[in-house]
Amino acid sequence: MEKKDIYLGIDSIKGISSITLGKIIDEVGTVEDIINLKEKDIYNLKNISLNIKENLVKYISHFNLNEIKEKLYKNSIEYICIEDEEYPNKLRNIYNPPLVLFYKGDLSIINNNLNIAMVGSRKPTPYGIDCAQKISYELSQRNINIISGLAFGIDSCSHRGCMKGNGKTIAVLASSLENITPRSNEKLANEILEDGGLLISEYNVGHIVTRGCFPSRNRILSGISDGIIVVEAAQKSGALITADLGMEQGKNIFAIPGNIYSDMSRGCHKIIKEGAKLVENIEDILEEYNNSAFNNNEISIEYDIKGLSDESKKIMEAIKRQGILQIDEICDNTDMDIKIVNSIINELLLKDLVVEMNNKMYSIN
Repeated sequence: MEKKDIYLGIDSIKGISSITLGKIIDEVGTVEDIINLKEKDIYNLKNISLNIKENLVKYISHFNLNEIKEKLYKNSIEYICIEDEEYPNKLRNIYNPPLVLFYKGDLSIINNNLNIAMVGSRKPTPYGIDCAQKISYELSQRNINIISGLAFGIDSCSHRGCMKGNGKTIAVLASSLENITPRSNEKLANEILEDGGLLISEYNVGHIVTRGCFPSRNRILSGISDGIIVVEAAQKSGALITADLGMEQGKNIFAIPGNIYSDMSRGCHKIIKEGAKLVENIEDILEEYNNSAFNNNEISIEYDIKGLSDESKKIMEAIKRQGILQIDEICDNTDMDIKIVNSIINELLLKDLVVEMNNKMYSIN
């Protein structure tokens, strides 16, 4: 039996958390030794509750591994354990790393690229949406992966912005992978996989989502990242929990400043006062990392401009420079009348040269 199968079987026993399993391994030696424990040995384990001991005795030699693996197979879910070579290196060193990790997509992208997490409000302002989409897009253009939590708001904007560029986006779920939460983001999850990205979770098929799953998920999100950007957050926010975890893990913490009168800026301003780096553009982020692969990478977007008017080319160049622009911002950047801009944008949409995002924002296709 492979080690990851032993971890999978024990992980399926009710009440066995990563911390509990880690304690048992520390006491008995290896994960293989656990399945060979006799009933007497199990009841002699130290610092383990009686309820968990009873579950171990009841299930340890009777769990149906084939049934567990069949459920994963039917849902196209793969899994690894902490002792596998493929296990993300960054995740091994955090407090309470998941001993079993479930995933869909290309797991190798975690170890092969710089990964920046982007988090924020589930109810962002138009300003926050614009910042999340633009910054994730521009970082992605530098072959940087964007990590987020597949939630509404800033998470979704960050994933979508990344998919417009060259990087890959990674979604860390607070649910099991066959039970995408929120359900309305199932389409987004599929788009991430189609784009070559990754979905990961510490929860096996059939896991029931509770409120505690979300802050627990955040330690993984920060754990696999090389830095965390808080885009918009209230003073009490899950995004700030992720930033705190990242700080404890030694990650770079960034925050985007906002309107001093907006509640959605208070969390960002709080952590800026506490030492997070204020971000005005992606150079503020890139200068914290010594990586010639993206520092010397030219941002290049190719598109067919044959037959376009000079005004159309001007609009395309403005959007290309900024990444994402609203109609009024296009007018400001091109000194063109809004009626003309609207007409040209419609033409570019029909030619699939630009795409419309949320809140009448436009990006190069």
